[in-house]
Amino acid sequence: MRKFNHVGIPLKEKMEGMIYAEPLKVYITDCSQSPNKIEFLYFEPDTPLPQLMIDQAHIAYEVENLDEAIKDAKLLFGPFDMGHMLLAFVEEEGIAIEFNEFKK
Repeated sequence: MRKFNHVGIPLKEKMEGMIYAEPLKVYITDCSQSPNKIEFLYFEPDTPLPQLMIDQAHIAYEVENLDEAIKDAKLLFGPFDMGHMLLAFVEEEGIAIEFNEFKK
């Protein structure tokens, strides 16, 4: 089961207050601080994240089981351990979809 988490929107310039996610080489805003659950992203040129994410917005969902969520999917990136969660990106309907499994 998927639970909506946020929409990620790529930017061409960094915004004030962004947090740097070093392993992914991307600056992000905290979507929990957005009334519309928007995460803005600024990608370093050598980010390992897929071009599809760099070029267009993505939708993120919280899932109970990441392995089950990505089974039989068109995997773009991951699974990747962020410490507090596991994440993966797949392609569905021509856009990147992010799945997050938060650690308990």
